[in-house]
Amino acid sequence: MASRSDTELLTEHFGYPPVSLLDLIINTTNTLADRALTSIESGLLNAPPSALGFRPPAFSSPADSHRNEVEEGVHKLETLLFAALDKNFDKFEIYTMRFLLTVNPEDEPYTTLSHYRGLDFETGEEEVGVRGVNEIRRRLQESMKLGVMLEAERARNEGLLGELRRLVGTQGGVKSEGNEGGKEKSVFGFLAEGRRGLEGVDRERPLETTARFGRSQLGSLRELSVGLGGLLPRLAQETAAEDGGATTRDWRRERLEYVEAAARRHLENVRGLELTRDGAVRDDNAEMVVGGPKTMEVGDLERVVGLLGVGEAEEKGTGKEAEGDRMDES
Repeated sequence: MASRSDTELLTEHFGYPPVSLLDLIINTTNTLADRALTSIESGLLNAPPSALGFRPPAFSSPADSHRNEVEEGVHKLETLLFAALDKNFDKFEIYTMRFLLTVNPEDEPYTTLSHYRGLDFETGEEEVGVRGVNEIRRRLQESMKLGVMLEAERARNEGLLGELRRLVGTQGGVKSEGNEGGKEKSVFGFLAEGRRGLEGVDRERPLETTARFGRSQLGSLRELSVGLGGLLPRLAQETAAEDGGATTRDWRRERLEYVEAAARRHLENVRGLELTRDGAVRDDNAEMVVGGPKTMEVGDLERVVGLLGVGEAEEKGTGKEAEGDRMDES
């Protein structure tokens, strides 16, 4: 009998076990023998009884005797034939598995199947255990998690770019009340000028686009903060000269809230900072604003907001002093 290694090698070569080949041969032979017996039985039954040597007895029908004799004879023939086939096929199976469907033990180490040609089994033979499978699974999970995070970051950056494009497109068409025929430059005109730095940037890299746009606005933001700082004394004088009624105070408060909201929206959307409810930078993102132009820009905006708060305080103080003077004169 063939060894286990021979059987596995032949099974991989044929694509099916060698025993299946022997079973197919035996089943085919049995089918042919069954057909031959059926043909013999049909021929004997169709032949006349006298041709087979049956003499008609006086007390029974010759046709019935003929049929019974033929069926009994065919049954015996079938039994003898299949017994001989089984005995001989057992010998055939043993001989075939021992001498034909086998591999020489001396040639087995040098036998290479066609689908193994070109493969090097000498190097890189490492058994991947449970630890290796777990490591590969962990890497796959981390890669999938990173992919989800990058996809969310890409969607967020696309939203920021859409907001920036919408803001730049709308601010260019807004006219301020103090402009005469549109001759004076808009305060937010630097946003439209910054679009020139975005035209040559690949849209497939939104992080680089956002960073370049934010860097291009630093100078304009500094100029805007300096201009706002220069307007503070004049605003304080105009406020002191006007009536200190509720309408003026409401207008000043709305303007202060607008500047604070604009600064907060700029820091959160453009710079990517995370602010608290009071406007302070969160501790976990403190490293994002340390050093470089970001710190300078945030400092300028904070000084502008602080100066606006000082102007409002001076306005309140001036109103109280004027009220005290009127009380003294009375």
